[in-house]
Amino acid sequence: MTTQTILLAYSSVDGQTRAIMQAISEVLHEAGHQVRFCDIERNGEPEWEGIDLVVVGGAVRYGDHRPCLYEFVKAQAVELTARPNAFFSVNLTARKTGKDSPAGSRYMQKFLEKSPWHPQRLAVFAGALKWDKYRFFDKLMIRFIMWLTDGPTNTRTNVDFTDWAEVRAFARRLIGARKPV
Repeated sequence: MTTQTILLAYSSVDGQTRAIMQAISEVLHEAGHQVRFCDIERNGEPEWEGIDLVVVGGAVRYGDHRPCLYEFVKAQAVELTARPNAFFSVNLTARKTGKDSPAGSRYMQKFLEKSPWHPQRLAVFAGALKWDKYRFFDKLMIRFIMWLTDGPTNTRTNVDFTDWAEVRAFARRLIGARKPV
């Protein structure tokens, strides 16, 4: 097996997209690959030299991915398309069957419509309700959205909807690795 250097670039609002990237990183490290992280929220200028594969992940808040994600893919479109690549979206709607796939996710479709970059591989992961991290206004709005969509509204209990087994399977598919026995 040839060791690859993989760029993991992410836009995370409350840390769930970053946690998903960390889980992907662990799978990649176990398979013997090198990983570089790029926090798009803080630094949208990764070091591209030596990158063999790139994975971009973006969180959704209030119906869309963050503006800095769109700025990143626009500014880095040439580099992104110059190597194998993938994109995943993290949102709470993906907690529902049918909305947890690229074809069923309106957020993924919106991203693909707005983005100049068209990723080769796509995935959608459910996020988490991190009530303890939300500001007052966000807590009110997210609670209202959860009420409208039959989600949990108890603000005293954080809820993780992410399918961590699927995250690890996605990481293995990126590098063509099989699940360890």
